[in-house]
Amino acid sequence: NRMIRCACLVVANSSAEILLVRVRDNQKWYLPGGKIEADEAPVEALIRELSEELGLVLNINELSYLTTVIGPAYGVDNSVELVCFTAQAIATLQPQAEISEVKFINWQTHRELIAPAVLKLCDTVLAQN
Repeated sequence: NRMIRCACLVVANSSAEILLVRVRDNQKWYLPGGKIEADEAPVEALIRELSEELGLVLNINELSYLTTVIGPAYGVDNSVELVCFTAQAIATLQPQAEISEVKFINWQTHRELIAPAVLKLCDTVLAQN
């Protein structure tokens, strides 16, 4: 089983709310971002995915590495590695491509909505801030 590697953007607007996206009709919400291609640096993958999925164009100087979390992938028998970045500021987001919704979700009160590896990030990294 190869681990699924994803580059993700972490945007928290309060101690408990994090920006998440829903893909098509998936039940679970995920961090904005997507899979890292074999020949890509994580930050490059994130810039590409944010542009494709949310119309958000960031340059490499606007992104800072936050942490990497490894957790269970939802719905498949694999692990997922989330290489997480933060951005200095983000503009209005326009869901496009396969993204059906984007919003801030309280990870403390709406845990059932959130993919397991994302919850692990919230519980380990965000809970300390």
